[in-house]
Amino acid sequence: MNIERIQLKGQLAEAKSKYKHLDTEAAALILLIRAVLNPFEEDTTKIEVEKAVVSINKLQDVVEELKGLKTKIQKLEEYFD
Repeated sequence: MNIERIQLKGQLAEAKSKYKHLDTEAAALILLIRAVLNPFEEDTTKIEVEKAVVSINKLQDVVEELKGLKTKIQKLEEYFD
């Protein structure tokens, strides 16, 4: 097995690992956003909008990174097929 192939397999494994980590982070952010934007809260002045905005912005960054990783993983997997 040549060195380039080994390096690409390492990149693929690293990208998959990072994807799983970010996917878990996205799921946690979604749960946090749901908790902050509780639809059953009767007093809307108690809703922590700033906290929700920060979490949504972070979620957007994570989703963009996930999209990039997904593309990278697909290209690397195509190389090995």
